[in-house]
Parts: sequence; structure tokens; C-alpha cells
Amino acid sequence: MDNTHRPTLLRFTLILIYKNLYVLGITLLRKRLRMHRRIRRFFVRLHGSSLHRWERFKEALTRFRKRVIHGIAAPFMRLGTVRGQMRPVIERSKRDGKVPVNAYVKIGLTFLRLLFTILRTLFNYAVPIVAAILLFNLIGGRINQPIGLDVYYKDSCIGFIEVESDFEAAARIIKERYITSDTSALIEIPHFVVREASQGEEYTSQEELANRILATSQDKIVNAYGFYVDDRFYGAVRDSAPLIGELESIMKEAATGVEGEEINFAKRIRVTDLGVYPLSSIVDQKSLKAKIHSYETVDEIYTVEYGDSPSLIATKTGLSYDSIVALNPDLEEVGLRPGQQLLLNQARPFMALKSTYTTVYEEEVPYEVEEIETSTYVKGYRMPSVKGQAGLQRVTAAISTINGVEVSREILDRVLIQAPVTEKVIVGTNDPKNIVSSSGGARVNSSGFMWPTQGGAINVGLGGYPGHTGVDIPRPSGTPIFAAASGRVARVVHSGVGYGRYVVVDHGNGFTTLYAHASAIHVSVGQYVNQGDVIASVGRTGNSTGNHLHFEVRYNGQIMNPRNYIG
Repeated sequence: MDNTHRPTLLRFTLILIYKNLYVLGITLLRKRLRMHRRIRRFFVRLHGSSLHRWERFKEALTRFRKRVIHGIAAPFMRLGTVRGQMRPVIERSKRDGKVPVNAYVKIGLTFLRLLFTILRTLFNYAVPIVAAILLFNLIGGRINQPIGLDVYYKDSCIGFIEVESDFEAAARIIKERYITSDTSALIEIPHFVVREASQGEEYTSQEELANRILATSQDKIVNAYGFYVDDRFYGAVRDSAPLIGELESIMKEAATGVEGEEINFAKRIRVTDLGVYPLSSIVDQKSLKAKIHSYETVDEIYTVEYGDSPSLIATKTGLSYDSIVALNPDLEEVGLRPGQQLLLNQARPFMALKSTYTTVYEEEVPYEVEEIETSTYVKGYRMPSVKGQAGLQRVTAAISTINGVEVSREILDRVLIQAPVTEKVIVGTNDPKNIVSSSGGARVNSSGFMWPTQGGAINVGLGGYPGHTGVDIPRPSGTPIFAAASGRVARVVHSGVGYGRYVVVDHGNGFTTLYAHASAIHVSVGQYVNQGDVIASVGRTGNSTGNHLHFEVRYNGQIMNPRNYIG
């Protein structure tokens, strides 16, 4: 055998694989073409079937239209034919002077048959339509018919409600109609039956349901009017006219005559319609009137102002010092400081009145301050180069007061009358340098302020502990205290708490200085003092743990760091 042209094993394998792949490809291609033809035939048949159905539908619609038109037109055509046939007979009878009764009768009968045919056709087509409309209306009416619950209480139907929670609400109303009695076992468990509401039937209101439940109780009941304040029941009266008259009288007396003023009670006042109440809840008009005119104690917060003392707060609020301390036990320990809040008890009318009115007033518009920093001056130096000027605006506000005390103010409109002028202030940025003065060893700062006492140094700075608004300089008792700069004495206070004895000097350029805990004060309010004048002596009055000077610097009421002014 000749093996010269025999293929190698690799070539033989590749040829075998190629042949198998070729056969597989041909097989898949044939299957795809066969599937394609099947799908095309399916859609052709589907399309043909749809066209066939559509053609059948159009033919049926055309037949129906022709039948309807023929059914309506045929009687008219028959009437026209009869009239044509009878016309010669009628003309001949008229020429002979006779009345063609038979011809007229035949035409009349033909017209009646025409009318009957039209009515029958309309009836055949209209009746199903009318029946369908009535059916839809009936179904819609049944669907929209409200469903509720009949309430069976003690074996009697006492009402028709929408949901069970209406009964629970009625039970709460009943409990509110008892002043002190235990109502835990008052309400029995009801039985509910679901049904549709009758035509025009309405649900029983919660108030009426409560009246009917009370009517079944064993307690003695009467018809009366309930009096509620902030949803709390205070009793019922048989006649509501005197009660309503008393309330209206209180509101009338509170009117101030301000245009557009509205007077209302600060609390929610409600006098109910005539209802069923237990006899035990009936109160006489005299006791209810006394309750209306009574007073109640309410808690209030008082914010301590600059210069307040316990005696001054007592004068402002009308409370005794002991009462204030009893409500604020830590007052004598921590003392008073501006911004501190105190708890106070105040007596207010039980029926507090709220007055709301609209007012128009003018108020200042604060000016802005623009700071211009410069190294020409030391830190702490401030000098206005352009003086600020407040603007003016017209304000429309809605003000609400309770017993004459303003509780809210809603701004409705603002109209600028005069624009404010921005103040420009030159602010120094250089660190201040301390210079020892020739008299008394007091140091004068280059910012214009001097050291406020003889010797010493700051041991507690600004914010050294919460609420500390100045610096403390320990010195022996009796050490003189100097005016840090010239000015006029604005305040002198002798107190046993807080700052103790202290002096405030106004320097006339927005700056004020305060000197506290003095053992003695040597100036009076309104007195002008020069820089370096002795105005007080170091001590430990007020809230102080040792002899020292508490010194503060403020600019336009703002707390400044005294270190920037006295070093």
C-alpha cells in the first residue's frame, strides 16, 4: 500500500472537525429558515383572520344600519305609495261633488301603521338602553350607599354610627360630664350590627349618642348646658343665659377702646348646647360665677437686668424677698448677674383675657459699624471717624396682650422713612505698652486708660469662670480705687449681693467702666471725676471670697477685655 498521500493525524482531525461543523451549520440554517417560514405563516394567518373578522364586523354593521334605515323609511315609502294611489280617486270624487271617505280612511290607517312602526322600532332599541342605564344607576347607588353600625345598648337601638370609635368618643363625652364621680363602670359594652343606611338617613352625632346613653343610666339626669375651660368640665347649669352674659360682661369690661381691638379669653371657653347631664354635675350660678372671677397661681420666668437687686425685683414683681429666695434656693449663694433667670409665682385671673390689636409706630433703625484697622494706634483704641446715625422706620404690628402684659408682637409691615448712616470707627492694632505714672505708682495705658488701683496684678481674667465679665485685682481692704479715665458717675449701688457696692463711670465716648466689691464709695451719681481721682476703696462686699477690685470695661454696652485697656 502506498502511504505517500495519506494525511497526517492532525490534518485528518481538522478535516473531520470541519466536516462536522459544516453539517451542523447547514442543519441550523435549515432549521432557522423552517422556523422563519412557520412564523411568517402564523402572522399571515393571524392577519388574515383579523381582516376576516373586521370584514365580518363591517358587514354586520352595514346590515344593521340598512335594517334600521329600512325599518324607519319603509313606512314612509308605503305612505307615499298609498297617497299616490288615492290621489286620482280623491280628485275624481271632488269633481263629482262627493267626499272620498274611503280614500281618507285608507291614508289615515296607513299613517297610523307608520306611526306604530316608528314607535315599535324606537321601543325595540331604546328599552335595552334605558334598562342598561337604570341597571348602572341601581348598581352605582348600591355601591355608594353608606354603610354604618346600629348601636344596641342595653338591648335597645340607640343610634346609627359610622365607625365604632364614634361610640368610644361618646363614652368620653359622658365621662367629661361628671365632676367627681367614678365613671369606670358607667359605660356598658354595646352590640353593633352592620347595615346600609336608608335613603336620606344620617349618622347619629357623638353628642346625641352620649345623651341617649345617659338617658339609659340609673343616675338622675337633667337637661343642662355644660361649661368647659381648656376641655376641662367645671359643671353644668340649667340656664346658660346668665353664664354667657357674665362671660360677655368680662370681655366688655376689658376693652380698652383701641381701634380694631379683639378681646378673647386666653383659654378655650366652651358652653355646650342643651344636653343630658347627671344631676350631681349641676352647679349653681353663684359658685360658677365665683370660679370665673377667681385667681390662680402660675409660674413665670424673670430675666435679671443690669443693676437689678433682690429688693428691686421684689418691688417690680410685687413678691416678697423671702418668696423669691424660696423659689430660687441658690440665689443667696450665686448672687445676681445680668441675664440670669429666676422662677417666680404670680397670681393671674382664672379667666385671663387676650387682647389683639394692630398699631402703627415709628422706631429707630440701628446703624451698622464699619471698623477700619490701623497700626497707627494701639489695640483697644477706637475712635469714630464718621459718626453713625440711626434711621427711622414706620412699623405696623399686631400686638397680643394677656391681662395687659404683652405676650407677642407680629410685625406686619415696615416702611423706611430715613435710612441709617453707617458709623466708621478707627481701630488700633498695635499691642498697648504700659507706662508707670509719676504719681501713686499707677500705670497709664497708651489707650488712654490707667491702672484703676494702687499696685497689684490681675489674677482672674475675663471669662476666668462662667459668667465672669471683668478682671479681678486682689488688694488689701481700703486700697484706693482710681477712675481709669475722666467721666461722669452714672451709677452708685450699695448692695449685699452680686457686685456688692459698685460704681459705674460713663466716659462719654461709648465707654463705661465698673468698679465692684468696694468697701466704701466716695462719689455720687452725676459727679464728674478726672482720671486718677479716688472714687472708692477696695473691699469684699457682695459675692466675693476676698478683698479685691472687680473691674469691667464696656463699649456701647458690649463687654470688652480690660487687659486691652489697662495692660
